[in-house]
Amino acid sequence: MLYEVCLERTPDNPDENCMTYVAPMGRQIDLQAVEPGSGFYSPGEGLAVRRSEQGHWLISSDDGVYRLFEADPFSPQRRRLKMLGDRNSNCQHLTYDNHGRLVEISGDRQRPCIRLHYELAAHPQRVTRIFRHYPEGEPELLRRYRYDEAGRLNGVVDNAGQYQREFAYDDNDCMTMHREPGGERYYYTWAWFEGPDDAAWRVTGHHTDSGEQYRLDWNLAERSLCVTDSLGRTRCHWWDAQGLVTAYRDEAGQMTTFRWSDEERLLLGMTDAQGGKWRYVYDRLGHLTETHDPLGRVEQTQWHPVWHQPETEVDAAGAAWRYEYDERGNLQAVSDPLHQRTVYGYDRHGQVVRITDARGGDKYLQWNEDGQLMRHTDCSGSQTAWFYDERTRLERVTDAESNSTRYSYDGNGHLTEVMFADGRTERYQPDAAGRLVKYTSPAGQITRWQRDGQGRVRRQTDATGRRTAYEYDAYGRLTTLTNENGESYRFRYDVLDRVTEQTDPGGSRRAYGYNALNAVTAVIYGGERGGEIRHGLERDAAGRLTAKITPETRTEYRYDAADRLLEIRRRRHDAAEGGEPEVIRFSYDSAGNLLSEETAQGVLQNRYDVQGNRTETQMPDGRTLRYLYYGSGHLQQINLGRDVISEFTRDHLHREVQRSQGRLDTRRMYDRTGRLTRKLTCKGMRGVVPETFIDREYAYSGQDELLKKRHSRQGVTDYFYDTTGRITACRNEAYLDSWQYDAAANLLDRRQGETAQAGAGSVVPFNRITSYRGLHYRYDEYGRVVEKRGRNGTQHYRWDAEHRLTEVAVIRGSTVRRYGYVYDAPGRRVEKHELDAEGKPYNRTTFLWDGMRLAQECRPGRSSSLYIYSDQGSHEPLARVDRAAPGEADEVLYYHTDVNGAPEEMTDGRGNIVWEAGYQVWGNLTHEKETRPVQQNLRFQGQYLDRETGLHYNLYRFYDPDIGKFISGDPISLKGGINLYAYAPNPLSWIDPLGLKCGSSYEQARNKALKWLEERGFKAERVNIGKFGSTRGKPVGMTTADGKTGFRIEYDERSGAHINVFSGKDKGEHFLSDASESIVTKLQKLFDLPSKPQRPIS
Repeated sequence: MLYEVCLERTPDNPDENCMTYVAPMGRQIDLQAVEPGSGFYSPGEGLAVRRSEQGHWLISSDDGVYRLFEADPFSPQRRRLKMLGDRNSNCQHLTYDNHGRLVEISGDRQRPCIRLHYELAAHPQRVTRIFRHYPEGEPELLRRYRYDEAGRLNGVVDNAGQYQREFAYDDNDCMTMHREPGGERYYYTWAWFEGPDDAAWRVTGHHTDSGEQYRLDWNLAERSLCVTDSLGRTRCHWWDAQGLVTAYRDEAGQMTTFRWSDEERLLLGMTDAQGGKWRYVYDRLGHLTETHDPLGRVEQTQWHPVWHQPETEVDAAGAAWRYEYDERGNLQAVSDPLHQRTVYGYDRHGQVVRITDARGGDKYLQWNEDGQLMRHTDCSGSQTAWFYDERTRLERVTDAESNSTRYSYDGNGHLTEVMFADGRTERYQPDAAGRLVKYTSPAGQITRWQRDGQGRVRRQTDATGRRTAYEYDAYGRLTTLTNENGESYRFRYDVLDRVTEQTDPGGSRRAYGYNALNAVTAVIYGGERGGEIRHGLERDAAGRLTAKITPETRTEYRYDAADRLLEIRRRRHDAAEGGEPEVIRFSYDSAGNLLSEETAQGVLQNRYDVQGNRTETQMPDGRTLRYLYYGSGHLQQINLGRDVISEFTRDHLHREVQRSQGRLDTRRMYDRTGRLTRKLTCKGMRGVVPETFIDREYAYSGQDELLKKRHSRQGVTDYFYDTTGRITACRNEAYLDSWQYDAAANLLDRRQGETAQAGAGSVVPFNRITSYRGLHYRYDEYGRVVEKRGRNGTQHYRWDAEHRLTEVAVIRGSTVRRYGYVYDAPGRRVEKHELDAEGKPYNRTTFLWDGMRLAQECRPGRSSSLYIYSDQGSHEPLARVDRAAPGEADEVLYYHTDVNGAPEEMTDGRGNIVWEAGYQVWGNLTHEKETRPVQQNLRFQGQYLDRETGLHYNLYRFYDPDIGKFISGDPISLKGGINLYAYAPNPLSWIDPLGLKCGSSYEQARNKALKWLEERGFKAERVNIGKFGSTRGKPVGMTTADGKTGFRIEYDERSGAHINVFSGKDKGEHFLSDASESIVTKLQKLFDLPSKPQRPIS
């Protein structure tokens, strides 16, 4: 349709200067009369129309694309498309043959072109084949088209001979069926309608092979359409004489109404389903200048008078972003609310070739003749290069360390193979629709996906044959999810397809209530024995959460006009009248950077550089951590006050290769695919002969699994895995163990393992371990452990209404000791204490948090520890700064961590070991040794050991290293994985610092996200811009040209680093990684370029 646009004489209009524009999506737009040599601008359509004296018509849209039309020699009433171009003079030319048929689409240079062939004598105007021709090599067949005897399209065939679409028609030439490549067929019935605005065939019924059924009831006199499905749900639309929707009633009977201007077709107002009123204001050219929301907030935009692009955007809080453009309308500079300016330079084709950041650093981009990125040079001079094959497909990427990854494709352009720099190869097999159905790992292990006709996954089978199954109803809603053990999660929906209830395998459930704007207003946790915990959620007219009510507390939230959280105020229902509530306050700069957080433990304050990197954090006691960066934000040094804590050296990929730790230095070495292979800690690294202090070496499998570790102080450790990455055995001089699992990855007791090995297929019901190696667990009706019994005694656990562990009774013989835990409103533990016989707390230890990272602990004897991490957002500890008492001197202790970030040694500033330990696989220690009392309690990243219970506090949950699992279900439910208690497939390669979902390296998360996107035909064509908070107006990822499929790389305090993927309404999972906040910022800056301009065909 892009090239089938045209101009036709407006029917029933005698004025020969009146034309109708057939737009790219087939919509017909009646234009006002245009005399030769004149033109006009339509604000409502965003189109400028010009007519030359010679009879050519030029139509340009606000996005800078213009279309030139010429007279059609075969139809005097019609103007055909001659040229398509943009503001940078990039053009596509259309060539027609002597019969008026489009035969070639070519760029403005001798690059690939598209040629159309017509080979049906009975229907000479029908395209039969389309080829892409290259300057060298054979032409590439893109599509074949098949027709019936009447010349109607009945098949589209790709170059592999696979039907991509099939069609059928009735006697009135109305399409009655189309078939997708997966086999699903869609059927339509039609009827002729005559109304006040037009007369046409309209669809009256629609159904599919999978069971969807719809009846369409038209009332053209009232200008309405109501659609009813087989479930009896009905939704209705009403429209005006111009075809603009004026009202919509959803399946729940909720009304949304729209108000339009009479002539310009501009939306003036909307009343949403909750009664909230929105108002829109425009300038004389039809540009939206003000948006008024139901809260009375106003967002404003000022527009460039020529380029129809925003010059200034002011959010509801008054923060302004300003944009400058060059003489061709390309974005030349962006200034944020702090007046920090980013400048863009372009080549003659409108491609970004230089980006100058607010600090003055330059990035350079180089493009090939097809408009594809060839080289990127960052502000440190490091280069990444992209290479393409003769068909313009990405063939190789070479990074700044000269490591290359290669890509191979099938005839339809689907990715089939990725070869990494070390020669390992991943293989992908798509189905006829290009959707992934088989994946072969570098080690030859195969995962398969079985899909239905609409492409939905029905079954996933891993390399060992374990299966996960998915069942859907006729309308594509997931109704049953069955895990590898054959246990099922079940889902129910309301009339708006919102999940109203999820029932877990054990019978516990979550029910959800919603308001008219689809925001969750209630979460009800239903126990297996009839109990119920209700969380009520109150929201304002803009949908923001304003209060959370549980059986124990009421928590209120206050925001600024830009939706930034300013205050959290929580009060217990049983609090005495006049008692002070818990209050947490936040403040921000105008760019959305967090400046301060005030809690009961004091005020934590931050400062930032011009690129948004945090440069200072002042603790409540006045001490200040300072961070120094180079380039776009690569951490180079950390100081406490004026004292250097650590200094970092990085390679061309900006990976850490060396750090200072007092008198010690640690070097990191990597293999060609970025895996850490060695950590060498020496004394006198800068001397002639450095003394090796600690040496760790790592070797991996083709699956990126750690196979062998050589530690100079602990010896050699070997690790063994099954074909899906579950660790099955570990062997070293001090520790030998093995594990067996049920199909859903739950550890089996030895007796159960023997049963499973014998073929009986032992299963841990509901993923809840009740007995393991002499330990016995009992759960409450909400799936939380309430008792743990073993040889060393019994522990009883008490939980609050938000599923947080608040009290533990530890019974050893006749001795009972009780411990209590206190949390702030965001769920962070801020105190632990012991309870006396009357239940009063003593021996308090308090905790201060920096976001969702532990920043400081203060112990009962007034001693304290300040925690410093390896990078912004990282949970890998770097150092601990101890004070014996307030006002006394600081002592810096340094962490030396394993490949997964778990501390193995701690040294003082002179390089002496003060603490060391060895680990069992799931986190218990094989040994622990102190040369003086330091009580090192950090374990896996984000975990803090409670020595009174042996549990690891993991922010949102508690982890039990005795069983390698959490002792309560995942707060984010299935978003954290199908096993709600699992920590990770193995804790050597995976981390879960928040207690929500195990993450891996950024590279692993990226590969998973790309795999999801490739299944849906993703191509990176446009920059995805953030819309909220600190990333508003900034690049966060890429999308396809239509913006429907893409990704965002983001970081937040709750989920950490993650990649969000989407394709239309299909929202993929959050692919979590261990990347720090600063790494995410750097990754986002890779997309820091305006959307790619339209270029010649490639």
